[in-house]
Amino acid sequence: MSKRPPLDLKSLTSEQAAPMPEATQRMPVEVPKTKPQPQPASVSVRPEAVKTENLEALAFKVPPVFRKRFRQRAVIADLKLNELLFEALDAWEEKKGLKR
Repeated sequence: MSKRPPLDLKSLTSEQAAPMPEATQRMPVEVPKTKPQPQPASVSVRPEAVKTENLEALAFKVPPVFRKRFRQRAVIADLKLNELLFEALDAWEEKKGLKR
């Protein structure tokens, strides 16, 4: 069995490393400070948090455009995806006049 030579870990540190000449270096970008935009009136205040201890998995496929729109709406409303789904079902039941 051949013995491998020990690794020189100092040669792997950033002090000795240099960027590749063909690599484009990133420059820090200053983010302009803007006033926070008011949230639309349709976004309600977040109700009590959903308890996750008794939730079951639900999996289904949707078109990519729908997935992106759904995720964006959740972010804008500061909701988890499952919270948005719960609210959507509640609104649908209310619209259809179904009891909860």
